Amino acid sequence: MATKKQQRRKYRRAQGRGRLHEGYEAQGASDQPKEPRSKEPRKQQPRRGVRQPSRPTWLRSLKRAALFAAGLFVFTMIAPFGGTKPTPTGAAVQAAAFFVFLVPFGYLMDGFIYNRWLKRQQG
Repeated sequence: MATKKQQRRKYRRAQGRGRLHEGYEAQGASDQPKEPRSKEPRKQQPRRGVRQPSRPTWLRSLKRAALFAAGLFVFTMIAPFGGTKPTPTGAAVQAAAFFVFLVPFGYLMDGFIYNRWLKRQQG
């Protein structure tokens, strides 16, 4: 047996193809006609869970980069690549290079996201 959702879809398809006339009725169709949809656009409701991004700050970018660099250091020390275990100095150099790259990149990305949100709010 078809679900109510499937029955509604079948009824709407039949309406769109002009099959519904006197003497012909789809199974499960109700006697009450539905209201016609208006042509004017609906107001967009804010989605649940969407929140305002905060302004970009260098301090937040530094904290985030430090967290990821520390995680990279630990990961590099635990997971040996190429069969040899890296030295702590080598892992620290790699993490420091990642930190130097991630600080300005994170700040620019936060700024991009914030500006995009501002533009959507204005129009």
